Amino acid sequence: QGMDLRLNLLVAALRSEVDLSFTDPFFLDRDLTAGFDAFRTSRDLQDESSFDTETIGGALRLGYPITENMAQGWKYTLRRQKITDIADDASRLIREEEGTQTLSEISHTLSYDTRNSRLTPSKGFVIRLTNDVAGLGGTNQYFRNRLKGAKYFPLSDQWIFTVKGSAGQIIGLDQDVRLLDRFFVGGDDLRGFATSGIGPRDRDTEDALGGEWMYTASAEITFPLGLPAELGVTGKLFSDMGSSGDVNPTGPEVADTGSVRASVGAGVIWASPFGPVGIDLGIPLLSEDFDEEENFRVSFGARF
Repeated sequence: QGMDLRLNLLVAALRSEVDLSFTDPFFLDRDLTAGFDAFRTSRDLQDESSFDTETIGGALRLGYPITENMAQGWKYTLRRQKITDIADDASRLIREEEGTQTLSEISHTLSYDTRNSRLTPSKGFVIRLTNDVAGLGGTNQYFRNRLKGAKYFPLSDQWIFTVKGSAGQIIGLDQDVRLLDRFFVGGDDLRGFATSGIGPRDRDTEDALGGEWMYTASAEITFPLGLPAELGVTGKLFSDMGSSGDVNPTGPEVADTGSVRASVGAGVIWASPFGPVGIDLGIPLLSEDFDEEENFRVSFGARF
């Protein structure tokens, strides 16, 4: 396997991205994977939080196997992120964040993966722990931990039961956690709710503020629909749950309960030539009156 150079371009109404990525799978003729990324991203978050962002930066990566299934990775990221075009009626806590921030972050990842496929797994499990420290230069200082895992159970031919979970916490180091560093939950990771649909929110402006902790869990069963196999279309039933909370500084206008949200739903998965495409219909069962719900959602790519 040789060196890999990729240029990813995305131009959409709510997000545009240019990402140049280079990877050497045998760096220094050793069992080391090394590479770099250079990126520029613009996001329209007016619907969720009444602002836009512009981000430019780069990263250096190094990874290596520890055992057949366990791997360790390190990454250094330097990026400049700017909060712009804040709406006149945006939350006070968002207007106070307007301007440019610089992030200098070191990340460590430890993973254990026994899946039989990364795109369409049917058995095995994967668990991944990521630790991030920001503050060696830059304006943002924090310590963040994230844990994700998934287990796949083959029930019979093309019937697969999957359980997934994630959790995260971020702690500010001698400062409050900044808006763009918080966790925003909802959408692909909690179906039945909109992107950033749960967690702390300004009651008056309905802007999502993000939380300093989060968790999600999901149970899903996929099954054949009786269609020709070459179409690559399967069905699924799912149940999701999760929550997010804590935002500092806070105020009387902030809605933040930390309560459990839950949903059930059904959908289909199409194994397209460009990767998995999911169409989901989710129905919230547990929610707060300030949450943003979304019953129909289309997702792209494999996620765990």
